[in-house]
Amino acid sequence: MKIKKLTIHGFKSFADRTHFTFPTGTSAIVGPNGCGKSNIVDAIRWVLGEQNARHLRGKLMEDLVFVGSDSRKPVGMAEVTLTLSNESGKAPAIYANFPEIEIQRRLYRSGDSEYYINKVPARLKDIVDLFRDTGIGTKAYSIIEQGQVGWLVTAKPTERRAIFEEAAGINKYKHKKDAALRRLDATRQNLTRVSDIISEVKRQLNSLNRQAKKAERYKVLKDELRSIDLYHSHLQYQHMSAESSALAKEDVRIEDEELTHATERDRHQGSLEQASLEYLQKETEFKDLREQSFGMERLVQMEERQAELARLRSDELKRSTERLLSDIEELKAQNTGSSDVITTLGSELEGLNSLLLLEKRKLSENEAALTLVSSELQGKESALKTEETASLAMISRSSGIKHSLENCIREENSLREREAKIKTEREETVRELAEKDAPVEGLLTRISELSAKREQTDAETLLASEKLKSLEEEKERKDAALKENEAELASKDARLGSLKEMTSRMEGLGDGARNVMLGHKTSAVHGLIADIIETTPGFERAVEAALGERLQYVMVDNQSDAVEAVEYLRTSSKGRGSFMPVKNSRRSRSHATNATLPEGARPLKDEITTSSEYGEMIKDLLGDVLVVDDLKSAADIWEQNELDKTLVTLAGEIIDPDGVITGGSACGSDGGLLQRKGEIKKLTKRTTELENKVASLSSETEKIRTAIFQSKALIETYKEKRHTEELERINLESTLERIKAEKKRFCEQEAELSSEITETAEMLITIKDKKITLSREREDLDHENAELDEKIRVLRDGLSELRTKKESVAQLVTESRVALASSNEKYEHLSKRLEEIKGLIQATARKIETKTGEIEENAREIEAKDAEALKHSEKLTELLESKDALRREEILKEEALNAASKATKEMETEIKKLTTSVNSLHEQRGSLQIKLRELELKAENLCENTIERYGTDIREYTPADETTTLAPEDMAGRVTELREKLGGMGEVSLGALEEFEEQQVRYNFLLEQQTDLVNSSDKLQNAINRINRTTREKFKETFEAVNKVFKESYPKFFRGGHAELQITGEGDILDCGIEIIAQPPGKKQQNINLLSGGEKALTATALVFSIFLIKPSPFCLLDEVDAPLDDANIDRFNGFVKEMSAKSQFILITHNKRTMEIADSLYGITMEEPGVSKAVSVNL
Repeated sequence: MKIKKLTIHGFKSFADRTHFTFPTGTSAIVGPNGCGKSNIVDAIRWVLGEQNARHLRGKLMEDLVFVGSDSRKPVGMAEVTLTLSNESGKAPAIYANFPEIEIQRRLYRSGDSEYYINKVPARLKDIVDLFRDTGIGTKAYSIIEQGQVGWLVTAKPTERRAIFEEAAGINKYKHKKDAALRRLDATRQNLTRVSDIISEVKRQLNSLNRQAKKAERYKVLKDELRSIDLYHSHLQYQHMSAESSALAKEDVRIEDEELTHATERDRHQGSLEQASLEYLQKETEFKDLREQSFGMERLVQMEERQAELARLRSDELKRSTERLLSDIEELKAQNTGSSDVITTLGSELEGLNSLLLLEKRKLSENEAALTLVSSELQGKESALKTEETASLAMISRSSGIKHSLENCIREENSLREREAKIKTEREETVRELAEKDAPVEGLLTRISELSAKREQTDAETLLASEKLKSLEEEKERKDAALKENEAELASKDARLGSLKEMTSRMEGLGDGARNVMLGHKTSAVHGLIADIIETTPGFERAVEAALGERLQYVMVDNQSDAVEAVEYLRTSSKGRGSFMPVKNSRRSRSHATNATLPEGARPLKDEITTSSEYGEMIKDLLGDVLVVDDLKSAADIWEQNELDKTLVTLAGEIIDPDGVITGGSACGSDGGLLQRKGEIKKLTKRTTELENKVASLSSETEKIRTAIFQSKALIETYKEKRHTEELERINLESTLERIKAEKKRFCEQEAELSSEITETAEMLITIKDKKITLSREREDLDHENAELDEKIRVLRDGLSELRTKKESVAQLVTESRVALASSNEKYEHLSKRLEEIKGLIQATARKIETKTGEIEENAREIEAKDAEALKHSEKLTELLESKDALRREEILKEEALNAASKATKEMETEIKKLTTSVNSLHEQRGSLQIKLRELELKAENLCENTIERYGTDIREYTPADETTTLAPEDMAGRVTELREKLGGMGEVSLGALEEFEEQQVRYNFLLEQQTDLVNSSDKLQNAINRINRTTREKFKETFEAVNKVFKESYPKFFRGGHAELQITGEGDILDCGIEIIAQPPGKKQQNINLLSGGEKALTATALVFSIFLIKPSPFCLLDEVDAPLDDANIDRFNGFVKEMSAKSQFILITHNKRTMEIADSLYGITMEEPGVSKAVSVNL
């Protein structure tokens, strides 16, 4: 895959669309620094997928878009298109049939980026996969810059191995390994999570087994805590109430005192306002007087300054006059000396004037003789030139005829060869034209098939997308339903737990019944009546109202057991209770039958079920109770029938046989024992339903999630399929267009060749006639030229004598001119000196006159300044007198102002004291109110806590006498102790068995998941091990091959010496580094970092070329790699490039002329317009 063409538009400095066409051999790109040569390398690196702007010499990707110049606006997009030839078919399978592969990348100023392969949208991954392990890429060895050569030398051994990995072709294996490692890591993380969950579930199973044993002890401690805590809270509430009353009285007292002080403060503030106004008036008067005083002070200072300035100026002028008088005396002395010099110079000038006249006469005689000889010589030379010109014309014409004859012969031979070649080409063109028609029909058929497949794939993709959208909508609905059911389940579960806890604590029972059930439950104790009966749903309130306190009766075997239980409560002071013997021989009352019941009434006992053991007992309790729908119906039945039965409604209202009606609102939010029991039953059923529903929804959601994943994968498969088919279709269309273009070209070529054959025959006849004419002309010219040669020889002999005579006369003229010039120069020098001295005397006289005038001006100004100083002194005396008067008045005003200020401050002090007192009293009230509010909050919190913990309002609580034997000061300690014990027991669950079974099922499921994950992890590890083995073998094989070639090529670069590569590190070869050891001729073996700059560059170049010899990349870009090399090493470098250009295409960016000479084509980069690069190509 060699570079065929590169197109750059809007990238960095290439504002205009610029095309580069590179031959298969060696191309060079040249130009001055800063013209944009390296931008071409950046463009190729960028189109190959470079993502780091710093590697492209920018900060952000947006920096790559042309930003404009003085004469150009910025562009909105950078675009680079790289066309690669694929004649060898070595591209990946999907592109193997394409003769060309075009890669295009665009970057918009908004930051959006696009990739195309053969004009089909692609991903960055597609471009990376296209060049993987080919040596081409942003980090491969196909693009080498000068800095990269330096990096190869200075890089760490572990960093240097990257270029060997590319050469070994193991990057695709590393890519697969990385993917496998990510999957292995995810699998291990899942395995860790599953193992953690298994551990947690196992721990929960053990915990559930222990929780049941804690329940009994937990109930006893909980009841004792409730009793003591309520009583202790009751005492605290009473203490808080008493303290609040005392604080309220103190608040009233302080409020009265605060009001008294505030009134006094307001009175003083009125007086202060009046005093403040007077003070402000006096202060204003004082400030005005002070301003006048300051103004007078400024006038005094100004007059003093003016007087002083006048005196200073007068003194300065007097000193200046003295200096001027001294200067005048010096100037007069200078003029006297200059007059003597003028007399001497006049005598010298008269002698030089006579000498000049004599030398001018001699020069005139010599020049006349030279003119005569020159005129004669010029005539002879003119005649010779005329004859030589005629001779040259004849020779030139003869030579032209000779060349024309030779050209005619060559042209005749060339035309005959061309005629034979054209005929051969025409026959070949006709044959190829016939061959081009053969594959067209097959291509059209295949293109039609691919278009149909594309439509089918688009339809399938659309269906899959619609299905995906439907699945995602279904998932959203399922997620919402799941969330709703989970919320309801959590709410119901919390309520069920609360009710179960209340039941386990036996809340709502009297102290006697609870204490017997918790502390004296023997085999003779059967339980509460509320526990042994089941009520038809909806009749709980009716049964609770009818039985009332009897629901808390404790059932015992017989009368003696009941007596024993009562004795237990009495001796232990644990309340009172009622006990009902199950075996009662007196239970023989008869009850009316249903036949005598009024309409709308039915026996309440029929709505209750219990075991046969307790059936008679329930009949005794409810045999005379009838249930009706509502209170109105019950009242009507009681009015219309004389019944000796009790009527109870579904809402719990009661009418006894005497007509007494009992009813109203129920107390408490949790209802009675039977309602609680019924609610627990309903909630248990509902939570089971919700758990099943949540599990079902979770399963359905997971199935939908799997289906969504499969749909996305299917859509991706369709896209890949469409991409592949589209590439093939474009390739076929490109092939078809190419065939059509070639057919057209062949037809045009055949017509052109036929025309050329005819033209060639006509040209051969014309050339034959021309040859005959030229031969005759050449014979005539040879005869004329011999006669001219004799004339020229005679003229040249006469010219030689005249030239010798002319040189002798010219020497005399030169000597006369030199002597005259010397005398002239001396005369001019003396004249100039005389004029300078005369000018100096005149300038001195002018200076004397100027300075005399300055002395007179100074005298006038001195007189004026002395008068001005006297005037300012007189005015200053007047101003000082006015200033003293103002100062006396200012002192009086200041004393009055101070007196007013003192009175005001005394009032402010008194007001401040009163304000402090008021604030102090206000703060005291605030503190009292805070304490009062804190007590109220504490009391409210205490009430809320008792209601929250025990469902009892402490304000309405009345403790029983036998509540506790503890002293009040010991209660808090006992409460803390009980809470610590309960807290230390942890959570106690009465439904532990049920939860244990659920957790067991989950535990078994998790064990299966763990086994599957372990198997998956083992398979991934085996795959990674296989990849490691393959990469080790390939890397080792490539390293050894490169090392061998490197050892051979190094001496060629250095004309001797030795170098080798060494693997560093003792671990796995996949993690090792590569060290370069070099020994230039005449030096000891040493690390490459110790070599000179040129030796480093040449060593690195030898290594790169060694890699190329083992695995050449299709093309190689070298950006000023030859910069640090001298001429000798440049020649060796160029030799290697020539050798390897047979296998790889080379593009060189260089400033070196020797490197340019090896190039097959040359591109010049210029910046005719500042900031805009332009390319000029030269085919060498």
